[in-house]
Amino acid sequence: MAKYVGKRLVYMLITLFVIVVLTFTLMKLLPGSPFDTERFSKLTVEQQEAALARYGLDQPIYVQFLKYLGNMLRGDFGTSFYYTNMPVTKVIFSRLGPSMLVGAQAILLGLAIGLSLGIVAACRHNGVVDNFTMIVAVLGISVPNFVVAALLQYYVGLKLGWLPVGFWKSWACSVLPSIALCFQPLATSARFIRAETLDVLQQDYIVTARSKGMSQARLLAMHTLRNSIIPVVTLMASMVVNLLTGSLAIESIFSIPGIGGLFTESVKNNDYNVIMGLTMFYSAFYMIAILVVDVAYSLIDPRIRISAGKGGE
Repeated sequence: MAKYVGKRLVYMLITLFVIVVLTFTLMKLLPGSPFDTERFSKLTVEQQEAALARYGLDQPIYVQFLKYLGNMLRGDFGTSFYYTNMPVTKVIFSRLGPSMLVGAQAILLGLAIGLSLGIVAACRHNGVVDNFTMIVAVLGISVPNFVVAALLQYYVGLKLGWLPVGFWKSWACSVLPSIALCFQPLATSARFIRAETLDVLQQDYIVTARSKGMSQARLLAMHTLRNSIIPVVTLMASMVVNLLTGSLAIESIFSIPGIGGLFTESVKNNDYNVIMGLTMFYSAFYMIAILVVDVAYSLIDPRIRISAGKGGE
């Protein structure tokens, strides 16, 4: 296990280096500079040139890259050009909290309902619950979350007045966006757990356990769930990262000061350091999530073993 994790960490560092090179190069191909935006429109040409020289943006690209790489290895991602003199890490973490709160609530709510519906649907195959679950799964995947968000705002927020329709003033402001975001993980987990549970319930060892008089609840807890949940765990990496790092549409609709909106703002304002910081954060988070999922396989199913040379069996 230790050798496998160490090897994966080395691959992660190599991947992150490639991402840094590609992102830095593509970022420099963006038209203009951080001081061409509307906020700095009153600067004269001489003042813009002085600002570029101050931040080293007038130097050759390879010099800028080597300087940035050296600073990054020391944990310094630079300062934001748009948020004057504010460190990139401070800018990111100031916007990360709302996104993570909404995303975490959406994941927990979606998985709790989705797994429950999927298991019950498999146990009541072709019944009312099964048909209802499939309808929910299709709608959850087909209907965009911004449509759900607009409906929640209108009916729950405006018509009924139960919850705030926007802004970020209290925990109550996170409820509607969390519900809007939970439908995709709910639908996806329900569909996969239903299919896998149906397959497991037809296995010979399940039939044997039933013939010995094992109760349905014990059968699900001891044999079925553990063998059915692996496909859902596989989906967790991308699902968790996407939701925890913010949804641009949902954050815009509910006026949430999250990380999704920050990324759009940084691209629009050519805020190079924030673009690089967000890209590195997202990439590292995603690769760590994948590693955690791979390690979780062996904990969920003892038949799966992680070795130094293979990522599976």
